[in-house]
Amino acid sequence: MTKNIFSALSKYDSASPENYLTESFVFLLNNLLEREHPIAIDILNKLCVNNNEFSFCDNEEISISTQVITDQGTPDIMISSPDKLIYIEVKQDSPLGYKQVERYKNALSESPANFKYVILLTRFAIELEEKEKPYKHILWHEAHNWLLKTNIQDHVSKYLRDSFIYFLKEKHMSIEKIDWEYIKGVPSLVNLLKMIEFGIENLKLKIDNRAQGNTYIGRYFDGVQYWCGIWFDTPLILRFEMEDKNKFDPGLFKERTYDGVWDDGKVLYFNFELEKIYFFSLDKDKQQEAISKFISTCYKEAQLMRKINETKSGK
Repeated sequence: MTKNIFSALSKYDSASPENYLTESFVFLLNNLLEREHPIAIDILNKLCVNNNEFSFCDNEEISISTQVITDQGTPDIMISSPDKLIYIEVKQDSPLGYKQVERYKNALSESPANFKYVILLTRFAIELEEKEKPYKHILWHEAHNWLLKTNIQDHVSKYLRDSFIYFLKEKHMSIEKIDWEYIKGVPSLVNLLKMIEFGIENLKLKIDNRAQGNTYIGRYFDGVQYWCGIWFDTPLILRFEMEDKNKFDPGLFKERTYDGVWDDGKVLYFNFELEKIYFFSLDKDKQQEAISKFISTCYKEAQLMRKINETKSGK
């Protein structure tokens, strides 16, 4: 379920995932430079400065660009100002090229800038020989944390910041703290699955257990034609999916119990917003009743939307 511009546009980008990640990050930084300048300066200092050896200033003219060609290679990001020149090499999963950091250091040696450094921005820590060690090595989860803590007021910048944070999470480039809620959260998730299974079995339909992925958890049923569960990015919404959208026409039945039939391009689905019925304050019997009713109602209404002469064969 895509909810931000960086994830939405990534599927149309022909560049490598690493290049797209770089371009997205630079786009965000340039936006912050324009609309939230003090925050951009703070991020740049966290990203580029080591041991307070120098700093970027509010009144400094700063340029951030990508894929700058030098005679020693093409650094992913170049940050420059009147007295600074910094190359940043970005890695998602790929290794460093042959003597890549050393070559970029050599390229920088020709610049008259007072401060000139090579920085690595990677997903994982990398063991390097002395010549290959950058001025600074940043991990993506650190950049994620800096962005997360920014107090952005501009609506556009806040949307882009939040979208990029979400994009990093999708790419597993950030690390989230495991809180004490984990102790109750995992059993509660198991209980939710049991309630979904009960609601399906109550309809005398066969459950298929192949229904867990990196971004969702639930149960397929009735010949894998339907699925009920949650997506991890929207855990307060229970979802009922009609897997082969071509077999259904929402126009055949318009008096639906739940709010509309949604189309994400691949499947048709109903949403059940749990907070609307104060689901977590209900006792277990009332919770089961609400989930069973949702599954039963959606299943019946899906049958009324089934196109004529469509068979009920599974995938």
